Amino acid sequence: MVKVKACRTKPEGQATLAGYVKKGSSKEALSIVADHRENGTPFVEELRRLGVELEFRALKVGDYIVSNEVAVERKTLNDFISSIIDRRLFEQAKAMKDAYARPLLLLENEEGVERGISKEAMRGALLSIVLDIGVPALVGKDTRDAAEMLVAVAKRVQRGPPNDLSIKDRRKPQTPDGEREYVVASLPYVEATLAKRLLTAFKTVEGVFTASEEELQQIDKIGPKKAKRIREVVSGEYGRHP
Repeated sequence: MVKVKACRTKPEGQATLAGYVKKGSSKEALSIVADHRENGTPFVEELRRLGVELEFRALKVGDYIVSNEVAVERKTLNDFISSIIDRRLFEQAKAMKDAYARPLLLLENEEGVERGISKEAMRGALLSIVLDIGVPALVGKDTRDAAEMLVAVAKRVQRGPPNDLSIKDRRKPQTPDGEREYVVASLPYVEATLAKRLLTAFKTVEGVFTASEEELQQIDKIGPKKAKRIREVVSGEYGRHP
């Protein structure tokens, strides 16, 4: 078994997410939802240094949600190696692929990492993620470089009008009721638990979609703001923006 030691060279090799203008600055800031376990990491500190507005949540899929379509699983080289050994790397990649249209694996290189795994095993795992599962990979030479890559992704996908983030942190549903929950959970501000609550109250997806603002507000955790936004999405004409 060959021991792999990381180097600084880059190997060869993707709430509301709305841009806003900071006071006294003409540059648009970026908003990214991050898993709460990422808080306090050097990577998060780099994102803050770059001016990113972070919202922390308990995410089941991905470490960073950049848009309704883009989720990013971040791994240091050490974590990448560990996740190959215990096989969770492939489960995480498949979960992202199931839940998001454009998932990404972001690898953060490190100095001094030395583990008992062959280069061939690492290369094979990365190729399996990219070619077999279909999750593209980006590699940063260090923490700062990786953070700058994530910011570049966010800038690209957050162009245009602000949009509401629906976190799709579940695998594709396997039952009719699961499909109904998945559809309702795609509404703004609606997560899995609230989707079940809405379907229990209104019985059908159609019932949820045709409910009035007043009726929606009868559901626990839905106030005037959420009810209004849900109605705007459900009844608004496609292609027309306020």
